[in-house]
Amino acid sequence: MGVIFKDENGKQHKAILGNDRQNEVIVSSGAIGTPQMLLLSGIGPKAELEKLKIPVVLDNRFVGKGMVDNPMNTIFVPLKKPVKQSLIETVGITNRGVYIEASSGFGQSGDSIHCHHGMLSAE
Repeated sequence: MGVIFKDENGKQHKAILGNDRQNEVIVSSGAIGTPQMLLLSGIGPKAELEKLKIPVVLDNRFVGKGMVDNPMNTIFVPLKKPVKQSLIETVGITNRGVYIEASSGFGQSGDSIHCHHGMLSAE
């Protein structure tokens, strides 16, 4: 068991698993790309694959399901005194399963860690 794939130059490669049960091949191409890659490879809900005339390799009803947006709200609290710097960490989980994350001490000084959150930034 394993995978056969082609690189960007069209050269074919094989990743073959050993007999050890702890061996695995991880296929990942991001939140949208991974389900698409699996579906195009024949791994996914059988009925959907057959409707698109994709040969079924593995019937897995969960591929491409349960996708949700990951909205982020940010609050910046400016302080005049220095605050100990910390990386982003989970500080709570709501009853709905939403993670609450926090970080501190990021600023514009030369010795500060610079922290960019996509479009949102303390800078």
